[in-house]
Amino acid sequence: MFRDFKSGGYSLEGSQLAPQYLSKLIIVIAIAYTSATMQGKKIKDMGIQKYVTRPEKRYKGQRRHSSFYVGQHLYHWLQLHQMFPKNIEELMQISRYRLKDYIKGQRAISLALSTF
Repeated sequence: MFRDFKSGGYSLEGSQLAPQYLSKLIIVIAIAYTSATMQGKKIKDMGIQKYVTRPEKRYKGQRRHSSFYVGQHLYHWLQLHQMFPKNIEELMQISRYRLKDYIKGQRAISLALSTF
């Protein structure tokens, strides 16, 4: 969790806020952190984490991605899909052999949207 608040997600040190504003920022960050963690847990439970983040390699029993990381990247993954629909369709026309993977990805997107 501490890594998420430092270099892994939110940078509290970089805010340089006065103490009166820092406490308000911490409350907002706590709400956002909880939301991202809960969504990441749902994504992991659904089994579609491999679409949202890079594949996870286990190093001596440690996980690569926390639920917070997955939840945070879910938003970006969905935004990218909405920003480039024409490009994606053009790529599907060029690479028809990837159609099966594309359909799996579309199913993962519909499942991911159900977490909101």
